[in-house]
Amino acid sequence: MTWTHDTLQEDLAQYLRDKTQRMVWTNMQMGPAGSPRPDAYSLPFSFTRFTPLAYEVKISVADFRRDVTAGKWQSYLRYAAGVTFAAPAGLITKGDIPDGCGLLLRSEAGWRAAKAPTLRPVENLPLEAWIKLLIDGLERQVKLRFPQVADEYSLIHRVEQRLGKEVSRLLHDRRATRYRYEQATEMLNKSAVAAEAEYRKTLDDARKNAERDAARIDGARAELAQALGLASDARTFEITNAAQAAARRLEADAEVQRLRSLFERVESAIASVDRPLPEIARAV
Repeated sequence: MTWTHDTLQEDLAQYLRDKTQRMVWTNMQMGPAGSPRPDAYSLPFSFTRFTPLAYEVKISVADFRRDVTAGKWQSYLRYAAGVTFAAPAGLITKGDIPDGCGLLLRSEAGWRAAKAPTLRPVENLPLEAWIKLLIDGLERQVKLRFPQVADEYSLIHRVEQRLGKEVSRLLHDRRATRYRYEQATEMLNKSAVAAEAEYRKTLDDARKNAERDAARIDGARAELAQALGLASDARTFEITNAAQAAARRLEADAEVQRLRSLFERVESAIASVDRPLPEIARAV
């Protein structure tokens, strides 16, 4: 694979993030203008072993030799416990690198450590480095871990510059569509809440009406039971039996009245038969 400086730099940063317990930044200046700018810089996730490391990416022998001769890597030691060179496999060997530096080589199989750097103790970083890490470095880490928090308007502007207004218009339309979708979803949710409230109110009204009708029926049953000589809380079958018995009694009373009327008429007829005949004067 043919590596460019930027692709090899990002590949190294991803390797360090995946394989080491470190925060990693790429191409970040360690302070104000003129400060060193290592290709990659890392801090450990540790409260007890503070070992910041700097990495210098090389994709050509000429560039490597030029920086080694100029001693560029030594400026990193103000901010790092050690410096490591990173290059494609076969470009340089561990015998080529300065004493105390490490070497990482990238082959088709991935990165491998050809030599570890000699670490020197670092008690603290310069104030400008901490300010840079807090202001610039943490913002980079947030955007790296949560890319969706990046400014979408800036992204659209950059896309517009690179790909033209047509693509930018599509992105604008996408935002408008998403907004309308969110508005419609919110309205549907509100409608669903209102429908649920109306449904519950209808059920509550029906329950109250049913309870009111049941109370009226229970009152009528109690009155009927008392009229039949039963307790007010008599059961249904007791009320039914008492009502049927009362009906039979009413029918019996009517028959008695009819028979009594007949008996009175018979008695009247008999009385008229037993009455003595009037005397008739005999002829002399």
